[in-house]
Amino acid sequence: MDVEKIVKMKEGESILLVVRQYGLTYLPQGLLVFVLIAAPFFFLIPLLSLRTWGLLAFAVSVSIGMLFSARLAYEWYWNAFVITTRRVIDIDQKGFFHRGVSEAPYEKVQDVSFSVSGIYGTLLRYGTIVLQTAGAQINLELPRVRNPKVVHHLITETASALQSESNGGIRSQKVAHLLDTAADLSDAEARAFLVALQEAVAHGGEDHKLSVRPLEMIMEEGPEFLSEDEETESK
Repeated sequence: MDVEKIVKMKEGESILLVVRQYGLTYLPQGLLVFVLIAAPFFFLIPLLSLRTWGLLAFAVSVSIGMLFSARLAYEWYWNAFVITTRRVIDIDQKGFFHRGVSEAPYEKVQDVSFSVSGIYGTLLRYGTIVLQTAGAQINLELPRVRNPKVVHHLITETASALQSESNGGIRSQKVAHLLDTAADLSDAEARAFLVALQEAVAHGGEDHKLSVRPLEMIMEEGPEFLSEDEETESK
């Protein structure tokens, strides 16, 4: 599936999975196509006896069957969920000339759910995938998906991994900024900073965070964090 014909991939983005509707759910339409194409051949002799009208009926039935078959195949191929490393793209294809494209970046996905209903859905294991996004009135939805649990797991795990990677990048930037700032401290300020950092670690980083007292306050209050021996030594 050449998704780039519809949606431009971002830098570093790759496709993980293309999810289409379960083919067996098109069985009723497939039977109709078979009847439209096969029936004229079954009744070929009676149709030929009608001469022009018979040939016309033969041609019309076969043409409609082939056109309907092409339409079903086209809809099945392009009506899909495209799961990438950055987002989920919903391509909604109706007929030959109507196509809608929606997308949900993982950071905006609030909930991913799937449902399996009915006898056929339970026996054949297909259902509906729904993505609820922040600030969007229309959710992304793809019905009649084979093994929706697997698709649900892939989306949630990819979103979780991307969020963890983003949080790790933010922490790395904070640590780098902290080290750059610490490099400019004097000896007394550095000792005070280390004492405050040890207190934060000892309290689990939750009840006693450095953000409670900004770095500037720690540097100003530096001497009071030092022990008497350290103060004497520093003097």
